[in-house]
Amino acid sequence: MKIDLSQFRQTFMQESAEHVESMEAGLLALRSAPDDVETLNAIFRSAHSIKGGAGSFGLTHLVRFTHVLESLLDRLRSLEIPATTEVISLLLQSVDILRAMLNSEQGEMPERAVQLTEQIERLSATDAPASEPIGERMAGKEPLQDGHLAGRELNFYRVEFRPHREMFSSGTNPIMLLRNLAALGEVSVCQLHAEELPPLAQLDPEQCHLSWTVELASSCAEAELREVFEFVEHLAEITIRSGGRPGEPEKGLALQRPSPPEAILEAVSPVVPDMADSVERRKLEARRKAEERRATKKPAAGAESSSIRVATEKVDRLIDLVGELVIAQVMTAQMVEDFEPACLPKLRDAVAAMERSTRELHERVMSVRMMAVGTLFQRYVRVVYDIAQATGKQIRLETDGEETEIDKSMLELLGDPLTHLIRNAADHGIESAEVRLAANKPAEGLIHMRAFHRAGRIVIEISDDGAGIDTVRVRAKAVERGLIKEEADLSDDQIRMLIFAPGFSTREEVSDLSGRGVGMDVVKRNVQQLSGTVALSSEPGTGSTVSIELPLTLAILEGLMIRVDDRTLVLPLLTVVEAVPCRGKIMRVAEQAEVIVIRGESIPVLRLCRFLDATPGVDRPDTEIAADGYREPGVIPAEDQRLVVVVEAGRKKIGLMVDELLGQQQVVVKSLEKNLHKVEGLMGATILGDGRVAPILDVTALAELNLFAVGQQSGKRRAGAASVKPVQTALVASLAKGEPARELV
Repeated sequence: MKIDLSQFRQTFMQESAEHVESMEAGLLALRSAPDDVETLNAIFRSAHSIKGGAGSFGLTHLVRFTHVLESLLDRLRSLEIPATTEVISLLLQSVDILRAMLNSEQGEMPERAVQLTEQIERLSATDAPASEPIGERMAGKEPLQDGHLAGRELNFYRVEFRPHREMFSSGTNPIMLLRNLAALGEVSVCQLHAEELPPLAQLDPEQCHLSWTVELASSCAEAELREVFEFVEHLAEITIRSGGRPGEPEKGLALQRPSPPEAILEAVSPVVPDMADSVERRKLEARRKAEERRATKKPAAGAESSSIRVATEKVDRLIDLVGELVIAQVMTAQMVEDFEPACLPKLRDAVAAMERSTRELHERVMSVRMMAVGTLFQRYVRVVYDIAQATGKQIRLETDGEETEIDKSMLELLGDPLTHLIRNAADHGIESAEVRLAANKPAEGLIHMRAFHRAGRIVIEISDDGAGIDTVRVRAKAVERGLIKEEADLSDDQIRMLIFAPGFSTREEVSDLSGRGVGMDVVKRNVQQLSGTVALSSEPGTGSTVSIELPLTLAILEGLMIRVDDRTLVLPLLTVVEAVPCRGKIMRVAEQAEVIVIRGESIPVLRLCRFLDATPGVDRPDTEIAADGYREPGVIPAEDQRLVVVVEAGRKKIGLMVDELLGQQQVVVKSLEKNLHKVEGLMGATILGDGRVAPILDVTALAELNLFAVGQQSGKRRAGAASVKPVQTALVASLAKGEPARELV
């Protein structure tokens, strides 16, 4: 039965991309430990896995390139060639070519791949020792009692490896497989079987006629030996038997080659043109068929970004939760069907159980979407390496908090902003080694990436120990480019933030790394699209730090429901510190702003009625509040009856004055930009249980709006801080009925 491998092609592409990332990380690690055999073996295994899979799918050019690469890696891991800086650089270029070849569907090998292949072949041939038969190499090892396996519990195996005739067409080298097998133990016998080898005149070089029997002692389990042949199980007969202790190796005699008859050798003419033509025709036909297969089996675009690998235990727990939810639903349905007043307590318990299961199900599903930022941080080691090579600087990248998790959709969108920040720190921030030494700094510059949680948000910091930001130079460039007027009165922090303006750059000449003035602008715009903020701090001569704050997810959050006038709003619960009654604690500062003093700390107060453009009503005395303690909607309570909700807005606290706390609720976040337009101070909106739409406040963005002044009129707000009233009206139609809000406004 012929197996259709097309269904596995996409899986191969995803796994190969992971192998490429693993190779790149290993090669970068070799810079500090060039003789680390474990790292070299890991790189070799990744290349071998790519080649084995590529052969199964007819990717002949990928097989050829990885085969050459594999040969060099084999010599490196055998320590026959040192892993010098030049060798590592060449291998990193090869990794780039591998990545490009995996992403393309070209029928021919790229020109750069051909050039690298020639360079690698020349390097592999340099100072190469005389080729040694594999049997002598295997049998030439020390006896078992003196080898590296001495003192370990050994298993003795007899491995019969009989490749099918078509093995070569997959790009597999049987000798490499035997070497990998020999690396798992001590080989005593490696016998070559050449009984099926035809005379040379009849030999087809594209078919394998040889087989081997290997006896070895190993501390590995049988499953590990089988892993050596995992990519060729369908291309060979492999038998592994465990048994008694094999004989001692006979040096130089372990590989037995039957001598071919002299008559056959004498009968072969130097040139066989007919056979050569036949072989060439077969090669051309095989190449044509391979190209046809590639044309009909293209991988789906963006498949890597649309899939997530999930741990089995997470899936098992989700299945358990669904089962519990189904049981609770059946119980509830049965009680409703046969409802009696006496069943009300049980019905409440069943509904509460459904609520608990639903909440946990939500948390588990969201955890499936969460990914560690370490997967993103890894790629920037190579970025820093390339910049250091291009600029001649000495730069080291350190990362911290790689285990911090963030929503996968946000992680993908962070790639470009972080790349621009890393390039900016390496090119603009870090000085050359000579300048650093003159300033009593280490010759090697440091870029530090850190991720952590703060106030329910994720913070990513990129800092460097470079020269810092020269505010005088930044201001002069901003005036020159017309971004600000020469007489503008700006603080140092405001001047530093000018580097995020479109088209701004302090470079006089455009280079491959900088000078166009688009990098930092991209950072700010992309982060704002993720409902995040960017902050910048710098100390001349010491370095700079860029902080990006983002919500953990853009899908669902825990919210605190609040009421201001007749409108319901949602506060992200993780930003809330506490809620306190006003009770005369509000103080006016120089007639310009209000603060509330809590335990000796002065916190600025923002009245949300200004943000909502609400018309303040007439305060009622305390005696007019209903006996049950609830207030009637739309009636503004007395000043002392209002509440101040203290929230964390980035690095500072602010107080939001509200009329009432309505309770805690889990809400689904709907995008404003998708359904209406961006509104500063809002991160989105949600639909409540009664069908009403409630805006979700972005407290960090809200704090940046100029709404603290006491005498400020609603019509003088900062541009972009549109009233929430029309937003609510439009979103009701857009989100609830599914019609485009922009057509309704």
